[in-house]
Amino acid sequence: MNWVYDQKKRTRIGSAAMVFGLFTALVGLSIAVVFGNELLVSPEFLRDSFLNMPRWLPVTFGQITAAAGSQFIIAGAFLVWVTGKPMTWARAGFATFLTWYELILYYGIIPSEWLNLTQGPLGWTSQKVFLTVPKWLVLNNDVEISFAVLKDAVSGGYHAVVLGLGILLAFKIQGFGLGVPSPKAEVSSPYGRPLSKATK
Repeated sequence: MNWVYDQKKRTRIGSAAMVFGLFTALVGLSIAVVFGNELLVSPEFLRDSFLNMPRWLPVTFGQITAAAGSQFIIAGAFLVWVTGKPMTWARAGFATFLTWYELILYYGIIPSEWLNLTQGPLGWTSQKVFLTVPKWLVLNNDVEISFAVLKDAVSGGYHAVVLGLGILLAFKIQGFGLGVPSPKAEVSSPYGRPLSKATK
């Protein structure tokens, strides 16, 4: 992790991450928009050219690709403009904007798209049975777990995991940069001038 403290290496890695992330995000958005628009990709084209692939599959793949690309952009921006720099009001505001975007993505956009997918194309409703519990486990009663319950269980588990990771990341950030190697102190003479080794 020594590259974290090297400004030039950090800038190169961060810039490469942003370029790669921008390319990935544009590709993902293009896939999601093209396959999501029936005027651009008709159901007949999907049936004939993609073996009757459901429309939600390439759209979801494009959305995940775009979200992954955005993470490379965010990480690169932090490396180039925030990490290892003296904190100013402008830099703090920029870091806050990046953090705000992450919170919106993980707590707003992703859960919303999950609900749109499961309640729309997948049709995970309370009328669809996901699992029937064996009667001998529930005192010979009929107990069924619907896809709506599965949808809510996945959503609740996702929120719990992301919240835990967010707390852990916030805790780790507090100590980030504390191990920065300090520059070697110059030895001064009694008159205040720096001492240097004599060369032969």
